Parts: sequence; C-alpha cells; structure tokens
Amino acid sequence: MARTTKQLSGGGKDKFLRRLVAEAGLPVAQATALGDVLCDAIADVRVRRDAWEPRLQAAIEATDVPPASLPTVTAASAPVFDPFVFSALAVLTKHGRSALVERLSAIPAAADLQALAKAQHLAVDHNQSDVDQLRAAIATATEARLAERRAAAS
Repeated sequence: MARTTKQLSGGGKDKFLRRLVAEAGLPVAQATALGDVLCDAIADVRVRRDAWEPRLQAAIEATDVPPASLPTVTAASAPVFDPFVFSALAVLTKHGRSALVERLSAIPAAADLQALAKAQHLAVDHNQSDVDQLRAAIATATEARLAERRAAAS
C-alpha cells in the first residue's frame, strides 16, 4: 500500500508552511508574521503527498534556476523577497562557492541578504549593511555550516 502522507519537521516543515502562507495571497508583512508564528508554534506536521509534492517540486525548480534567468525587480512592481528562493547550502554543496557568490550577487539589497541569512540559519553579523561584505559573510557562514554538518555526520 502506497503512503499518502508525509511527515515534515524542522526546515522542511518551515519551508512548507512559509510556502503555503505565501500562496494565500496575504500582504507580505502579514504573511511573514503568520509564517513565523506557525513555524514557531508547530513542531511537526503530517501532510498529504498530493499537497506536499507539488510545492516540493516548485521549491526544487526554484533552487535550480540559474542566476542570469532570475527576473529583474523594478521599483513599481517590487515583489517581496523570498529568503527561501534558493538554499545557500544546496548551491554550495552542488555547485561550489563561486556559484553561491553568483547567486548572492543577484540579490541587490542588504535587507534581503540579511533575511536570507536569518531564514537559513547562517551566522552573520546582522548589523552589517555593506552588500559585498554581507555576501562574503554569507558564503563563509554557509561553508562553516556545511563543515559542521559533515563533521557531525562522520
């Protein structure tokens, strides 16, 4: 018998809840606040595979989009920055530091870089406002996080 549900916890649960809230069409501030509350309040969740797998596929496709094809943002239509638009750890693992720095260079605002670092649990100085130094700090923090994960796995 095939399983029809999937247990999610930790980062997977958080990504699912944030994507679900983002799809609800709420204003950005409300969606972000609601996503944070849900992620903090819910320890784990069991999700129907037919609801989870399309969102997982969308997240995977968003992770594999090359930086050159990312849409440019204009002031008139400035969408809210999604700090999970790609996984810094996945890009570093699969494609290396140079690819990560390239993906980070597509993010022009320091506030967006800080949001990415916070959401992906990367230890950077949140008072840093220089975007070039912030990109380098994110790349270094991602390398450190990968080294910690590899050390823990050995």
